[in-house]
Amino acid sequence: MDAARHTEAETALGEAFACSAAIAAAIAAKARLGDYPARVVIVASERLHDHVHVLVNGHARMNAFAFDGRLVAIEDYLRGDLLGETGLFEPEAPRHDIAAVIASTVATFANAVFLEIMASYHCVALAVSRRLVARLSQITRRMVEGATLSALGRIHAELLRQAQACEDLTIRPAPVLSQFALQVQSTRETVSRAINALEKRGIIQRDEQGLRVVAPHRLEELIY
Repeated sequence: MDAARHTEAETALGEAFACSAAIAAAIAAKARLGDYPARVVIVASERLHDHVHVLVNGHARMNAFAFDGRLVAIEDYLRGDLLGETGLFEPEAPRHDIAAVIASTVATFANAVFLEIMASYHCVALAVSRRLVARLSQITRRMVEGATLSALGRIHAELLRQAQACEDLTIRPAPVLSQFALQVQSTRETVSRAINALEKRGIIQRDEQGLRVVAPHRLEELIY
């Protein structure tokens, strides 16, 4: 790998695992970097996951097909996120793909190598544990919302959640409707109507920076 890509990988791994530069360099030395154009599968379904990937840059997404044929976005991955880590502990092949949304670079480790890294550096083991717990929490939340909320309720809940993740309650950039619809297991048309209705009621505002939630308490009341 060239020096620039190696440095970028070290930086991303250091951020992902909250470790020192020296440890990040040691981890990066065990990785194989790969570039994936948009829409190219990084982790394929029906194949055993014998490698773990760390997203160095770009954006990836886990997709799966529902029983009615709809494509559902299960999870998005950004810089520093792990892909295919379930193969470390579960040999069964999953029934979903993880593909690049935009051109992305990943650092790839053989499972045995990554387990050795986790055993050697407690910062890596701790970071992986935290990410797995956070992912489990997110999956559980989506399951509960899918079973208890209407489509509008899921849209309102996701808007509020994304806004509350920002200091000024502004989602930057404004959500892409088709992507947002996949996240809440709805349609683009339903999401568009819901956002337009919220805008007319003064609960949210659009501006050149993004989408701002003006009245979070009113939006929360609309979830249930």
